[in-house]
Amino acid sequence: MGGNSGQRNKAHKHGKHASKSETKENSKGRVLKLAGVSRKAPMSIKGGLDSGAKAKRMQQQQARVKSKRESMVNVMRLGRKGAPKVVGFIPIGDTTDQKVARRQIQESCDPGATEYEGVAYVKTAKHNQTFAMLHSTDSQQDQLDLAKVCDTIVFVIRVNTEGDDVDPATVEPDLPDDKTVQTWYSDIGLCIDDAGRQILSAINCQGLPSVCVLLQGLHLIPNAKKRRHVERIHLRYFQSIMTADVVPKVFSADTPDKAAVAVRYLCEQKTRPLKWRDIRPYFLVDTVRWRDDSQPVPSEADGTPVKELAVSGYLRGKALSANQLMHLTSYGTYQIVCILDDEGKELSVPNAEQEGLQYCQVPDPMEGEQTWPTEEELAEAERAEKKKKQKAEKMMKVKVPKGFSSYQAAWVADPAQFEELDSNDEEEDDDKMDVKSRATTKYSRVSSAAQTDVEEVLGGDWLAKDEAMTDEERAAELQRLREASQDDRDFPDEVDTPMHIPSRMRFQKYRGLQSFRTSEWDPNESLPLDYARIFKFQNFRRTQKIALSTPEEGVPVETRVTVILKSVPVTFMQAWEERKDAPLVASGLLKHEQKYTVMHFLMQRNKEYDEPIKSKTRLVIHVGFRKVVANPIYSDVCKGDRTKFARYFHAGDKFIMMSFYGPTCYSPTPALCFQPITRSEKEAGAEMPFVSFGASELPNPDLLVLKKIVLTGHVYKTHKRQCIVRYLFHNEEDVKWFQPVEIYTKLGYRGRILKSVGTHGYMKATFSGIVQGHDVVCMDLWKRVYPKWTTAAYSNLAAAPQDETSDEGEESEEMMEQDA
Repeated sequence: MGGNSGQRNKAHKHGKHASKSETKENSKGRVLKLAGVSRKAPMSIKGGLDSGAKAKRMQQQQARVKSKRESMVNVMRLGRKGAPKVVGFIPIGDTTDQKVARRQIQESCDPGATEYEGVAYVKTAKHNQTFAMLHSTDSQQDQLDLAKVCDTIVFVIRVNTEGDDVDPATVEPDLPDDKTVQTWYSDIGLCIDDAGRQILSAINCQGLPSVCVLLQGLHLIPNAKKRRHVERIHLRYFQSIMTADVVPKVFSADTPDKAAVAVRYLCEQKTRPLKWRDIRPYFLVDTVRWRDDSQPVPSEADGTPVKELAVSGYLRGKALSANQLMHLTSYGTYQIVCILDDEGKELSVPNAEQEGLQYCQVPDPMEGEQTWPTEEELAEAERAEKKKKQKAEKMMKVKVPKGFSSYQAAWVADPAQFEELDSNDEEEDDDKMDVKSRATTKYSRVSSAAQTDVEEVLGGDWLAKDEAMTDEERAAELQRLREASQDDRDFPDEVDTPMHIPSRMRFQKYRGLQSFRTSEWDPNESLPLDYARIFKFQNFRRTQKIALSTPEEGVPVETRVTVILKSVPVTFMQAWEERKDAPLVASGLLKHEQKYTVMHFLMQRNKEYDEPIKSKTRLVIHVGFRKVVANPIYSDVCKGDRTKFARYFHAGDKFIMMSFYGPTCYSPTPALCFQPITRSEKEAGAEMPFVSFGASELPNPDLLVLKKIVLTGHVYKTHKRQCIVRYLFHNEEDVKWFQPVEIYTKLGYRGRILKSVGTHGYMKATFSGIVQGHDVVCMDLWKRVYPKWTTAAYSNLAAAPQDETSDEGEESEEMMEQDA
């Protein structure tokens, strides 16, 4: 077996390139020399063939990483570059003193604070940080306004030291481990009352910036173990009600050392952005004054004395242009005269593109008048009528004998000559159907028997007996039936058929729909006059994209500006002096945000509020930086072109759509709703209850909000599929009026009205199945509903308080007329 077998192994496939050994062998020691490239200056290619190219790339990468790390540290420490970090102190509880807490934190910073209108600018050279510190009043609305503009919120809580000592080991196992559970334990050291939980819930729904918790009186607890337990209880409570990206910490400022620790945390804490306010220019006003000492002039609108007002602060969020409108929270919207810097130099002045204050259109009563048609319109109408007649002639059916084709039928001039022949054919068909019916299934036999006339089965004496009943006897029997079936009738849309007024007049605005989703309904049909006052956007998404773009000549952020406002009422300064401790927030409106349209909001109920909320109930609504007073309507959540009207916002409802006439706002914009209280409750110290929260949706005036009512009748006599229905209507004309509308039973059968029987609203109907005597016949009717034009801007300059109702619980007529 020895010897050469002739085996040859395959060569290694190293690809299309030459290996190192082949290259070395082929070069024979020669060096490739390119034209224009010397050995002393090696070729520099984009990928980098220099000996130090890799080191240079590494150095550039390290420089980029270092620069990015420094910028992130600056954002975490300084918040917004050179602008001071706004720190607001909000009290939780009646015994809390937020002024003392602010003074303790302020004393831990460098001395020499600059005081403005309730705002203290303090520095800490140790941490290279500047703060704008201010505290809120005990008012719920002022606390929400402060939370709108803060970079960090410090919740101040007074620790209860009067209770008995609690062993932490006995209560620690009962603490919630799930952060999504909202719990509070007043018996184990948690010092948050009902009012505190409400303001925490409202601020959380509005949007939380960075958070810090400050406990007062913690040093008065002698037991160190209990002090740690109280801190841990409050920390876990805030973790349970806040989102995962908001990580609060609990501190105490009772001693200078502990206050220094809290200051260090405020300096190093990362600023949490809020998108809804970062897309708009805004600033905290620290200086308010009239521009000059000139005499006020009457306004062009109503003759009210007005002057020019100057407000100052550090601009945040987005660049501000003088063409935009400036909104002062709770004080109204104004035009900008100019924007100045600290030295009085003009930074921006308005031009011809400045936004106007017009928020609604002026309806033209002659716009809908009929005009005489032109010759072109008459000719077009004549052509359309001619085409309609031709189409009708083509669609006309002619009775012809069996076997005729369509071509033969087209030549038939007189169809009457075939009537005798058709009657003979029908008799033959009836005979065939009789023979065939004897061989049908059980279901077919039931269907055929159901076609028997119910009047023939019942006889003719039942109608005379019922028509002899008086109105009192009929009402008593109707009441008896209503009380007997009260437990089974769980239809929220069910209404009583009126007896003193015809149903065709009472429900003349309603109509029947074969399908709620697909039935045709023109959104421009029978619109109210209020729709002539609002604005409708052709493409709202494109409008929002253009409005959110940065203005070309805007003042950049982190700049201290003085904005001169035009035509501010002279009563502003008096109202401002009365509420000087409350924060004043100035925000710039984006393009078209002052125009009114039909706004929609996706809302959720506040779990702390259990009362039902009725549609068209007066509410105070926070929409971003603005506030309005409106009577919204509610409807089911739907992404189509129509939705079902909801009479109540029940406690068990998870989500609901809220609609009202209001100013345009771009997403994302939060919405908070508060229920106005009576004046006596307000004088007693009560706050408006927080009822619901949500976010804005796309404005759409064409959205159909359809209100549903269900009319019910009772089965009087039944025979298979046919029955006699009573109490659905109370006269013969109503039955004929609503005869085309489809009816159904609560057991699921659908049917139609055949004819009216008698003169008291009895009717004969047929259904898709055998009707039982205890079944209830229903008819659905729909109409489109619209919001009420009662929306008004919430303003402290109003003559009457807008957050109050009368002692009877409803708004007074003067208040409604004033807001309208």
